[in-house]
Amino acid sequence: MSSVLGITLLFAIVIGGTAVVVTVGAAGLDDTRQQLDTNRAEKALTQFDSRSAMVALGGTSSQGIELATERESGYYVDDDRGWMNVSVTNQSTGTTRTVANVTMGAVSYEGDRTTIAYQGGGVWKRTDGGVSMVSPPEFHFRQQTLTLPIIRVNSSRTLGSGARVTKDGPPSIRYPNTTGSNDFVNPLDQGRVNVTVHSDFYQAWGRYFEQRTDGTVYYDHPNETARTELVVPFDEEFDDLLATSNAAGIKSSGRSDPEPHETGVTFPSADSKIEDRIEECETGGCDTTTDFDDIDTAGTYYSDTGFSGALDVDTSEGNVTVVVDGTFAPSSVSVTGDNATTVLVRNDFTIGSDLNGGGDPSAFRVVVHSDGDMHVTGNRAFTGFIYAPDSHCHLSGKGYFEGGANCESIHISGKPNDFHYDESIEDIDLDLTGDVTKLTYLHVTVNSINVTSR
Repeated sequence: MSSVLGITLLFAIVIGGTAVVVTVGAAGLDDTRQQLDTNRAEKALTQFDSRSAMVALGGTSSQGIELATERESGYYVDDDRGWMNVSVTNQSTGTTRTVANVTMGAVSYEGDRTTIAYQGGGVWKRTDGGVSMVSPPEFHFRQQTLTLPIIRVNSSRTLGSGARVTKDGPPSIRYPNTTGSNDFVNPLDQGRVNVTVHSDFYQAWGRYFEQRTDGTVYYDHPNETARTELVVPFDEEFDDLLATSNAAGIKSSGRSDPEPHETGVTFPSADSKIEDRIEECETGGCDTTTDFDDIDTAGTYYSDTGFSGALDVDTSEGNVTVVVDGTFAPSSVSVTGDNATTVLVRNDFTIGSDLNGGGDPSAFRVVVHSDGDMHVTGNRAFTGFIYAPDSHCHLSGKGYFEGGANCESIHISGKPNDFHYDESIEDIDLDLTGDVTKLTYLHVTVNSINVTSR
């Protein structure tokens, strides 16, 4: 009896062990098969990328590609998948014009746990671990020049063991382009260029933008978009006593306009610079403990509630930046030393006292957000430079003004002011474009291809 029981137990152990081996082995074989299938798809779509570029960008009129397929996976074309938008924003007027808004489409491989797609001239992959780039898209940035041939995939069907790529008409030149009402010309003289991509692989697109341009990329995760911003270099030469971005921006009551002056001048907005510095200060990047009437060390100082006291700065050790998230209405200003003090103001700048009297006009700069205006109240003296291209500046009373002011509009009332231009302000550097990618030349085309099963 015991021998029969032993044999039965032995059979059970053998059968159970065999089942475990078969189960584990089958899972391992399945994983191996899926990995091989994924590798074949990567190679196939990378080859598809290369040959599609030859068709889309003019090398040949058609190309055929072999596609490795498995029973449980395959390739298909979706011509409504993902889009790219290229736009140019005029910083003076705030208007944005669209250069291209194109549905890119995609050629995709769907495996059990992996998606690989050709889109926008690149190959992208999604796994349980996230998204990544297999080969780069057609986005070429070098020496302040962006060349962007947007490739659009047409047709919508399942592909078999092969695909044929054919050209779908000549390329559409979007920039430079002066047809119709367009005045898209090179070199760009002002503004910001935004390239935005909506894609299942938007995070990988964004990482590529960061790598290629060394610039900041903005992600909108709920809408699955990544945006890179490129800024046209701005030559900061301030050679006027008064300048306005409004074409008829200077209004003088009972006197001729002070000289030198200019109207209708293009100046970039200071809003993003001010907002970025406030955000930096709110996250602990600025000095919030030093009193503004005793600043003697280079750095950035922050007030989150406005400021109405005395500002006394010694710049002997380097430049000083003061960030005011509110109204800036100092009771006095004194700037000494060989360097400069720049005040970034989120709301109004009010001159209700004599400020920086006898000082260097180029050493005291006030930069005003579009949410605020500049006001002079009473018979006051101001020595310095005001940059407020999106704000109204009102000079009233009978005072003294030395330096310069750049505003959206300027109103001089009450037969006021003794005006003096100082050449020291010509070469003031406010770093208005900040730490962003500079762009001078832009080339954008839309290149359509048809993809069919071979």
